[in-house]
Formats: sequence, C-alpha cells, structure tokens
Amino acid sequence: MCHDWIADDKLFELLAAEDARIAAAVKAAGCGPCGGRLDRADYPRKPRGGAVGAAGERLDRRRSFCCCREGCRLRATPPSLVFLGRRVYLGIVVLVETLRLAAGAAAVAAGPAGSQPARTVRRWRAWFAALRASTWWASIAGRVWPPLQPGEMLPEALVDRLAGGQRGGDALVATLRLLSPLTTSTVTG
Repeated sequence: MCHDWIADDKLFELLAAEDARIAAAVKAAGCGPCGGRLDRADYPRKPRGGAVGAAGERLDRRRSFCCCREGCRLRATPPSLVFLGRRVYLGIVVLVETLRLAAGAAAVAAGPAGSQPARTVRRWRAWFAALRASTWWASIAGRVWPPLQPGEMLPEALVDRLAGGQRGGDALVATLRLLSPLTTSTVTG
C-alpha cells in the first residue's frame, strides 16, 4: 500500500533528473515573451519531508531562470516533480500523506510516523478536492481512464488509474508528472 511507502535516494535521484531534463528544455526554448537567453537563477529551498521524504530534504534548490535582456528580466520557473509549487513540503510527501489520510485513521496510525500536522494534510486534501473544478483538470480529464466518478477524490483516484490498480513508486512518480504543470505559473506547455 502507498501509505506504507517511504521514498529513498534512488527515487529522489530520478525526480531530480526529471526536473533537470525539464529545466534544460525550458532553458533551450529561451524567454517566451522576448526570445532572450535564460540565465540560471535558482531559488533556495528548505524542503521538509519527515519520515516519507527524508532522503529528499537534501534537494535544496528549485530550478529557475531569468531572462538576460535588460527591460525584460522575466522569470521562467520550470515545472517540477520534486517541489509542488511554493509548498515547503516535497511533492511526494504531499501526495503520500494525503493518500494516508484518505486511507483512514487506522492506516495513518499504523503507517510510518506522520510527521506532518493533521491540519496541514487536511488543507492539502482540500486543495486536491478543489482541483476538479480547475482548468488544469479540464485539460487532463480526458487522459484519465476510466473517467472519475462524482464521489471519487483526488489524488487517490489518479494514483489508482495511473498504476493500473497497483500502488507504488511508479504510480506516485506518474502522478507527480501529471501534477507538474501546477507547480509553476511562469512556464506553460
């Protein structure tokens, strides 16, 4: 079960490599508005992971770029599989802890130490619930098969579909890929 799963160094190396690949594509494309060269301008991060993502807490830089042209200087922050937007917790932690809460109080008590406050995890669940009314969901709903039913909740319904019913690391990474456009507002596509 996913709520018993703890991320390891190998997973975070995979996520960091995917972030590097996405960042390289964004840099190669240049500044969207003016076509200028993008220079590296990373954000320092102090990610939290707790028991689920302790191995990922060493990833302390969010890749970002800044246009080199005077007068433009716009930021381009690529989508990320490591960081879920501006949240302090690693994306995998948000996903796994939300799934643990969905699995029920018994699973949360039996699983690895849930070091995230219950109030924070409930806030994450509310964020996932609101996604179904978003333009992001409208853009990807057709790629999710079978379609979500009215009572099904995100993210557990996504993880189930992306894994073909088997929960585990691959399903979580696939879910993070699907969520990655939500991690930035400066780069689309």
